[in-house]
Amino acid sequence: METRQAASAYRVRAERRRRSRGTGEARGDGWVRTEADERLLAAATRYGTLTLRQAATAFWNGREETARARVRLMTEAGLLNRSAEVRWAGTVVWTTERGARVAGVGLSAPHPPGERLLHRLALADVGLRLEAQGHAVLTEREVRTAEATPGRAAELLADLGVPVVHEGARGEPLLAVRAGVRAVHWPDLLLVLPGEGVAAVEVELTAKTESSLREILRAYGQARRRVLYLATGPVVRQLQGRPGPAGQWTDGVAQDVGLLPPGGPDPGTGGLLRVRPFAAIDPAVDRQAARHA
Repeated sequence: METRQAASAYRVRAERRRRSRGTGEARGDGWVRTEADERLLAAATRYGTLTLRQAATAFWNGREETARARVRLMTEAGLLNRSAEVRWAGTVVWTTERGARVAGVGLSAPHPPGERLLHRLALADVGLRLEAQGHAVLTEREVRTAEATPGRAAELLADLGVPVVHEGARGEPLLAVRAGVRAVHWPDLLLVLPGEGVAAVEVELTAKTESSLREILRAYGQARRRVLYLATGPVVRQLQGRPGPAGQWTDGVAQDVGLLPPGGPDPGTGGLLRVRPFAAIDPAVDRQAARHA
């Protein structure tokens, strides 16, 4: 009986908030939007999708019940979409159009994650961890939006403390890299290095074809863009090779294109490319990435 009454009270509150469409910032909304709420809305718009555990870790010091309560309020107010349909991920959230407007990050609401759920959550895990360490990070959504407006990419970098950037020929990307004659490769994330430039971060959970990977690596090499690959075991071996049966080293794609020295794994002594194993803070994302690989 108590459970049914609680469920009924929840539905009444949810319907009241949907009717009033309160955003938590005006008298009569029934709740007050906090700084942590706003940070969640911004991150859920920028990264596309977050797990409840990622949100709790990033914005509520790991307190999942607090995160759950705040997500419920924002869902009832029409700011967040919430789903628990994918069992391994648990509860995941992304912003509605209204939530994206309130977030104020200059992006529209993301599409529902669908088949891209694992990759989105892996990127969010990496990006939120870098931001927690004090780094400025641009997501692929932010990069694409900036590149779509002439001059905006240069302005964005200047705002972030990157030295004056001389834009290339008309139509040439500044944050992305040119891959071939017409194609553009969009990095998963860009790590902003104030006073220096930017470095790309690629999160690869499954192996690409060698021709595709070779084209991307050549694009980074030609652009002289530093890039960090965070990858599952099969992709790490594809990139930097592996020991052969007799102990000799079999080079990978990165050695083939000249981004790693031949005869061994990433030595970590400089150069444009770094290769590191992918590991997520959210255990569910970490386990699913290992299964996926």
